[in-house]
Amino acid sequence: MKSLRPETGVRLMAAAVAAMLVAACGAPASGGAPAAATPTVNVYRSRGALQCGTRGTAPEAMRQQLEQAGVRVLGQACGSDGRMRPAMCGAGTDEINLFDIAEGDLARAVDLGFAPLARLPGEPRVVPCRP
Repeated sequence: MKSLRPETGVRLMAAAVAAMLVAACGAPASGGAPAAATPTVNVYRSRGALQCGTRGTAPEAMRQQLEQAGVRVLGQACGSDGRMRPAMCGAGTDEINLFDIAEGDLARAVDLGFAPLARLPGEPRVVPCRP
């Protein structure tokens, strides 16, 4: 099987998040004009989960942190950073929280510890959120 380059994984991740956001959008209110497209950027932050331990920070809690700082969050998902870890209690996991935010709010998100998904090494991907 042909392996994908890291850039391909990031593109696939961005496409998956974009598709998720489009599917979640409803039609504009009757009589309303469609809103202008907002340039967006995908950001992530580790959940901080530990093997055999805590689940880390839920995506909803991180979304609230972003919104309280004035960041416009347009979508969220759970993800994997795609990197391998040793199987050992107390070690970190590959779990990350992903957010689609307004591009103009990137600096605020970075100040809160988030990073652009495009800078994540490896092959990140969207995964089902686990409680």
